[in-house]
Amino acid sequence: MFTFKKNNTKGFSLIELMVVVVIVGIIAGIAYPSFSDSMMKARRSDAKSAMLGLILSQSKLRGSCATFGSAIGGANNCASNTVKGISTSENGYYQLKITGASGNAYTITATAQGVQAKDTGCTALTIAVSAANPKGLKGPTSCW
Repeated sequence: MFTFKKNNTKGFSLIELMVVVVIVGIIAGIAYPSFSDSMMKARRSDAKSAMLGLILSQSKLRGSCATFGSAIGGANNCASNTVKGISTSENGYYQLKITGASGNAYTITATAQGVQAKDTGCTALTIAVSAANPKGLKGPTSCW
């Protein structure tokens, strides 16, 4: 008669370990692109808050000057036509610029830089404020 010894070894076999590694790899391969897209969308709030801050500064400047500011500077100044603000967003993901400033309109553009430059289709966010659109016309609309 044959007798079998009971094997009391503990642990995982190489096959079991490889199956777990493959499963984790598949899950990571699916999850990482979704995570990256979510991070790109979240970083857009950096540009939005900086742009809205400039809109507020423009409104304050226009209250005492004949035109909106065409440059971003340290303080509101009618003589140099500058509006209080900084030219980069708080976290540095966007570069800000004011164009087309006149007595009744201006456009603020936030251009993505660094890792945010990979945000396809949303690398340049704009708000065009005019007498017809005092709250601003935002573009591209899919990025807001």
